Amino acid sequence: MQRISVELGKSLKSKAKLKGFTQAEIANHIGVEQSTVSRIFNGKTQLGHQHFLLLCDLLEISPHNMQVSDDVEEQKEGYRTIPEYNVRVSAGHGEFQGIEEVKQNLQMPKIFLPENGQVGFVRVEGDSMTPTIAHGDYVAVEFDSGYTSDGLYLIRIDDAVFVKRLQRKFGGVRIISDNQQYEEMNVSPDDGNDFGLIGRVALVIRKT
Repeated sequence: MQRISVELGKSLKSKAKLKGFTQAEIANHIGVEQSTVSRIFNGKTQLGHQHFLLLCDLLEISPHNMQVSDDVEEQKEGYRTIPEYNVRVSAGHGEFQGIEEVKQNLQMPKIFLPENGQVGFVRVEGDSMTPTIAHGDYVAVEFDSGYTSDGLYLIRIDDAVFVKRLQRKFGGVRIISDNQQYEEMNVSPDDGNDFGLIGRVALVIRKT
């Protein structure tokens, strides 16, 4: 994922204007909604790496020469700037919401977060993961982490996104709710695109 800051968004908007591209034309070329292009130009958003490369190719610019800077105060020593996404995921039942728009940027102590990788905060709704995660809590997700070990993950099942506990088993994966009132699910490679792993939950922040 490529974070688009306000400064970078303005630069991309200027390049597009010089070449005479409309937002609709750009959206069609890189395969996103027109509203996403608007958020790109306004900054404070997130864009898939492949979409970002397509955009740079369309505007005939080098992605390596584009300066990405945070429109937040200078990062403090020992802290890391982490985006909070304007999306809520389910610990029970919920519809999929794309993780792309940044609500705000937060500075968190590095000691609590993975050293590398793309990390972001999302809000969790529902009670299926209580007492581990309560309704309204936030989780820090290490995106594209892959399955590193049994534990908490952000996953997709069909068109819904959940926070669940995963446990490997022979021929598949157990999807477990810490709230025992919810039945566990099982997935196997035969399920194809019905199941997807978005990232590992690295930190849970309790709502107070």
